[in-house]
Amino acid sequence: MNMMTHALLATVLTTAMASQATAAEGAATLTLEIGSVAPTDGFLMVGLYNSEAGWNDGTAIAGTRAVVDGNQVTVVFADLPTGTYGVKMYHDVDADGEMDTNLMGIPSEPFAFSNNARGRFGPPEWTAAAFELSVDGSVHTISFE
Repeated sequence: MNMMTHALLATVLTTAMASQATAAEGAATLTLEIGSVAPTDGFLMVGLYNSEAGWNDGTAIAGTRAVVDGNQVTVVFADLPTGTYGVKMYHDVDADGEMDTNLMGIPSEPFAFSNNARGRFGPPEWTAAAFELSVDGSVHTISFE
């Protein structure tokens, strides 16, 4: 084995070991499969939370705006630490970047939460929406219903 081949092999092994170490440290992928989206245009505004405090004060650790082009939308969050998470989202039907409400402050655009949790007079409690993300990753299904 010449020096160049040895160096290349060492680089590949080091990279592979680093990837395994990252996985062992808890990097995971969360896939959200969102169904019953209607109407079939606009955007889904998705917030990801990792604590009850963040959930309650609206401090998401990650978020995305996903294009709606049918009644099913998939959103992926990669390289997350394992742990407990919750999702809040709304369907920005008119694509104005804001959740529309009526005169009483009640949302007039569809919204949903992880575990399909429902709240009374506001978002559900963290305990109703929280779920565990393991190192193997997770596919979490949410429906607008």
